[in-house]
Amino acid sequence: MIDLTRDTALLLASGLLVAIAFDAWLGLRRPLWRSIAVRVGGLALLTWPVNASLGSPLMPRFTSEHSWLLFWQQLVELGWCIVAARAVAIGVRAVVVLENRPHESRILSDLLAAAIYIAAGLAIANLAFSVPIGGMLATSGVIAIVLGLALQSTLSDVFSGIAVGLERPYKPGDLVWVEGDIEGIVVQVNWRATQIRTEQNNMAIVPNSVMAKSRLINRNSPTPMRAETTKIRLDTRVDPGRCVATLTAAVRACMLPLAEPPPRVAYTGLLGDGGEYEIAFSIGSSDDAMAVQTEILSKVHRHLHHAGIALAVAGNATPPPVPETTIADLVAACDVFGELSSGERELLAPHFVMSSVEAGETLIRQDDAPEALYLITSGTVEITRGKGGARELLTRIGPGEIVGLIGVITRQPHPATGTALTQVGAFRLDIEGLDAALKVCPTMAAGLEALARRKADALSGDIGTNDDGQRDHAHVFLFRLRQALLRLAA
Repeated sequence: MIDLTRDTALLLASGLLVAIAFDAWLGLRRPLWRSIAVRVGGLALLTWPVNASLGSPLMPRFTSEHSWLLFWQQLVELGWCIVAARAVAIGVRAVVVLENRPHESRILSDLLAAAIYIAAGLAIANLAFSVPIGGMLATSGVIAIVLGLALQSTLSDVFSGIAVGLERPYKPGDLVWVEGDIEGIVVQVNWRATQIRTEQNNMAIVPNSVMAKSRLINRNSPTPMRAETTKIRLDTRVDPGRCVATLTAAVRACMLPLAEPPPRVAYTGLLGDGGEYEIAFSIGSSDDAMAVQTEILSKVHRHLHHAGIALAVAGNATPPPVPETTIADLVAACDVFGELSSGERELLAPHFVMSSVEAGETLIRQDDAPEALYLITSGTVEITRGKGGARELLTRIGPGEIVGLIGVITRQPHPATGTALTQVGAFRLDIEGLDAALKVCPTMAAGLEALARRKADALSGDIGTNDDGQRDHAHVFLFRLRQALLRLAA
């Protein structure tokens, strides 16, 4: 006789297995907590009828009176083992999520899930079908050794990926440098390799075993800020102190490097064909690296040119000297005086007088009456607006650029303050000298108006003058400028 109670429980267990299998086949996307609830709840519901029909699922008692009934019970036991394995696997996955493990740490959870399903398969063979697993384990050990030898490289990548996931030296989104001159953003860490998007927008696929053995730098850890260096080789005939001062002024004229820690310049090498100098600076993000490098090299080029310091030439101990820059050369090369004709520049040049300003001294002061303008020959000047602690940095200027032009031409108070960041050499042009040149050459007024207009527009752009009221103020300024120039030329 068939036990109706056990038969009913077996039918109920079979129905639950069909429902669980159908749910798994649908593959519904649920939040993790809901998937856990469904799988664990399904296992709990299934365990009750299985226990009623077979006894403990871990030690089932099968009925052998009918072969079809025995096979049915074995299938139910097989289904329970699979459901239990799925519930344990998602529990392992939940631990990874709750511990805020990065995406690549799921490699470990996937391996644990695979181990769980293998254990479930062995349990099914032993519990449901009474197959001795001792021989299977021995055979599988031999197979594992063979596969391990055959897949040594792949397994090395897999376990290296697990180590990367546990140690977390980098994560997707980090900028990393890998030994071998590979640098870029980590896109993904999978079973076999780490995918890195380089600056050229190429995808570098680096095996995890290589990543584990290579030296690497995480540009985003502990902060995105990074330190960089630029090396310059200069003529050994020039005094190193002068070279260091010139390079220091050049790097201090830059706006993009971080002010803290301050940039540093050091004399690091003396070779037969040049002295080596190193500029150390910091940037806020790796995205700024190329822009900062460009700005620094541009400033260095300008300062070295005006200082008359030649770059070293490989294999040549005596590179061609840089010709000394005269006031006529400075006026001709200055972008401000580019509006003037060559005759007007030659007329203006003799009125410049060489002067020196120590670091920290003020060349012009905001709201003070103008007395002179300065054509910088060496050093760096910082232009600020505002007073006290509310000062706003507008720009920094160096050799070949001019300070105080607008105030001298319009005879209005200076709109900003110019302070020497380093020792500054400059040619000074007093108002009296400008007046004398205009008396001799009245047509110079038009050129000065054009260049002052350009400087005023630049200054307005620096301080963000974009609204209608500020544009009206600009028109008033230009009117006053024109009236001042007409008086000078009269």
